[in-house]
Amino acid sequence: MLIKYRFHVLFMIIVFCVGIFCSAGYALNKQGSDDINKQIKVFNISLFANADNRAVNGVAPRREACIKGYEFYYDDLDLVVSFTQNDSVWRITSRNKNTTMFGIAPGDSFSQAKKKIMQSGFAQSYTPYKFVKDWCLFTLLVNEKNKVFGMTVEVLD
Repeated sequence: MLIKYRFHVLFMIIVFCVGIFCSAGYALNKQGSDDINKQIKVFNISLFANADNRAVNGVAPRREACIKGYEFYYDDLDLVVSFTQNDSVWRITSRNKNTTMFGIAPGDSFSQAKKKIMQSGFAQSYTPYKFVKDWCLFTLLVNEKNKVFGMTVEVLD
């Protein structure tokens, strides 16, 4: 009886560990993540990267809690990087004119930006400003003059 109990405990521990390793590996290696990250030109920050609280371009981050984990605000750079509880990047929001995502930069017209993101294989999603490709959601922040003033790329659950 004791051997059977130990076997069950050992089995549960193995299943738990395998589950953790698989989910961590899946989060770090989503199919196409390298291709997506190559298109994100935001101070060398990429989706799934580990948390790093060092300064970016001389700007130290301000940390704040959020629903999925926490965010680093780089106020002088108009940049917000969101992290999961497991310390990996799941969302990047930039309003910095020196950054691009999928060839789109703040200041571009909405029509130009929409054309570029569609050419990158994304499809229009929930609203006219949201686009999806597999596990990736891309959102254009557009002002009343139909100009892009920012953009967000994030990992869908």
